Amino acid sequence: MKTKIIIAALLLIVLQSCKLENTPEEYFDRSALNTNLFMEFGAKDFQRMEENKGANQLMAFDEKSTFPAKSYEDHIMRFKVPYLKQSIKKIEDLKPTDETTPMINASLDLFKFVEEKYENDYVKIARLMDQKASKETVDKAIAEMEAANFPIFEEKYKKLWDLALPYAKDHGIEVTTY
Repeated sequence: MKTKIIIAALLLIVLQSCKLENTPEEYFDRSALNTNLFMEFGAKDFQRMEENKGANQLMAFDEKSTFPAKSYEDHIMRFKVPYLKQSIKKIEDLKPTDETTPMINASLDLFKFVEEKYENDYVKIARLMDQKASKETVDKAIAEMEAANFPIFEEKYKKLWDLALPYAKDHGIEVTTY
């Protein structure tokens, strides 16, 4: 009897550790669908931040809770960047397969590009906003960031979706595109 229990326990442990891959939906959701985070990348994102600040809804969070951000920079560094890092971690946690590796890599490339923009370009613009720089100064900084980065962003985004849409179709995942 003891032997059967030990064998059953070992079998359960082996089965749990042998999950070789995630579901197709997990691969698609984490690597492609989560790009909806970037729908307002650039000027629209800063406009939304201004609206949220006006409504006292510019947020930050730590390991304990979510709370109002002290500034635009605080919001980016303690809300946007950590949320993005969580998304990157979830993508990195996917178990790559021959079929999913290109999509995972394209997703990580896009997410890490956006992460770098948040940590650098966004923070610079947020500081201008926090210092109450003129609208013209802020708009110019945003326009320069977009001009320098949108072509790269769009290329990385397109590369990911060129892989993700056929993957979704092959696995019966319904996707609505706009």
